[in-house]
Amino acid sequence: MNLSLLVTIGLIHLVALASPGPDMALMLRFAAQRRAAMGAALGIAAGILVHSILSLTGISLLIQGHPLLFTLVRLAGAVYMGWLGWGALQAALTPAAAPGMPTAAGGLPGNGFWSGFNTNLFNPKALVFFIGLLAALVGPEVNWLTRTALVAELFLLSLIWFVLLAYWLSSSRVQARLQAWSRSINGLCGLLFCGVAGSILWLVIKAEFA
Repeated sequence: MNLSLLVTIGLIHLVALASPGPDMALMLRFAAQRRAAMGAALGIAAGILVHSILSLTGISLLIQGHPLLFTLVRLAGAVYMGWLGWGALQAALTPAAAPGMPTAAGGLPGNGFWSGFNTNLFNPKALVFFIGLLAALVGPEVNWLTRTALVAELFLLSLIWFVLLAYWLSSSRVQARLQAWSRSINGLCGLLFCGVAGSILWLVIKAEFA
């Protein structure tokens, strides 16, 4: 087993996890509902698990190598991100908005799980990130024991990070501060989701007319 490779990829992945993005924005939106936030943490980690498996088995490269299929993946991601952005902006414009998801979500772990899973899975930037990270560092000489360890490592690091984040964001001390900034948080999350959706659409249009 290549331990140095595991450490290198693990450190890069931790930096990526801590970076602002759709996953982080979703956790902020679920912050007021601990069970839903925990479900979202598991869903995001599951999405990362799928991305890592697809990348290490070469399926992601096949998707990226077929323009029509990759365009469909991008469009699905843009639509989902836009839908999340619209919901967050609506919450920001509501006087009684809270930092969590709308009450229709019910704060259930299942709702959080599927939101987290879909947000990560339908983010084309995550697909490209894992292709770039794993294709660049994991050559054909890397055996399947190391590849399996990498999949487990990426999943566990993601799960631990987002579970800790969910627990911290839903704590009473943090919630007391987030409540005062609820509309701003929803507004920023909405702009981020819509920005990601817009950037994906721009890339699609640019690729079609290049």
